[in-house]
Amino acid sequence: MTEELFRDYWWLMFPIFGMGMGLWGMVSSERRSRDVMNVIRSYVEQGKEVPPELLRMAQSDWEPALHTPRSPRNSNLWSFFTFAALSAGFTVGWWYIRGEQWSFAFLVVAVTMGVLALGALIITIASRRS
Repeated sequence: MTEELFRDYWWLMFPIFGMGMGLWGMVSSERRSRDVMNVIRSYVEQGKEVPPELLRMAQSDWEPALHTPRSPRNSNLWSFFTFAALSAGFTVGWWYIRGEQWSFAFLVVAVTMGVLALGALIITIASRRS
């Protein structure tokens, strides 16, 4: 019973993991906001001036120590390599099973990832000019 359940629905671990990570992110964001508000409250109760960094953190829920902004150029280059690797992997998968009737699915995913890689490369090159 358990073996059949895992064999038939093994792929559900990925969306369940994604939902768990989303829930974890929401909980930690709420905890971070609550901690910032508690620090601001303690400043106000003591009659001290609240530092502007704390007010900015409360407004945008952004912590410089945890979230360092990345340059879009590096992000697009990372996307290029990721999509290129996925395209190569699905192309190899299609090559090994190309005799099967359903092998076109691998080819469709490989071409899609290749187009996305090409788009990320074009965006990276275009952003370097400006």
